[in-house]
Amino acid sequence: MTPAQAIPVLHGSYHQVRPGETLWRIARCYGLDVDRLAKANRLPSAEQLRIGQRLFVPLPNDDSAQFFWPLLGALGPSSRGIAISAPPGSLVRAARRGRVAVATRQLTGWGKTIVVDHLDGYLTVYAGLERLLVTPGVEMRQGAPIGTIGSVPLHFEIRHGNTSKDALALLPSHDADQPTP
Repeated sequence: MTPAQAIPVLHGSYHQVRPGETLWRIARCYGLDVDRLAKANRLPSAEQLRIGQRLFVPLPNDDSAQFFWPLLGALGPSSRGIAISAPPGSLVRAARRGRVAVATRQLTGWGKTIVVDHLDGYLTVYAGLERLLVTPGVEMRQGAPIGTIGSVPLHFEIRHGNTSKDALALLPSHDADQPTP
């Protein structure tokens, strides 16, 4: 009997390239250096990106105090936050390191919802999810998958205590090719 070969542990997930996305924009939204994203996907240059291509997105080396986009997509208005539309099944990621405070299948008016406590007074809310991938109490790294979206946009909110903050002011800027609210 031959010894079993070790399977490497990959820390990250996948992103499917959509029209208008660039390698730089994808890397920035996930808090990565563009060279690291290109190297992880063995891309000789940023011009090698194709619509529909699946990119491996490694988790950032160090968790940042900065918030990153939980999902790439078209932006729209939402009460006390922003709505982000993307293809059904798209992964939603933790915008910052923290602990899952709430992961519920039915929050009145919001459906499947996750709340991450960033342990510094900030909370992020991810509502309207199709699937939950985490449970309460789980420690999350920035960029780790927490759920998927379905046919409705993700409602995303950044709160400090009970006060909803301007998420667009706390997230990295986005390219001009991404619709704004």
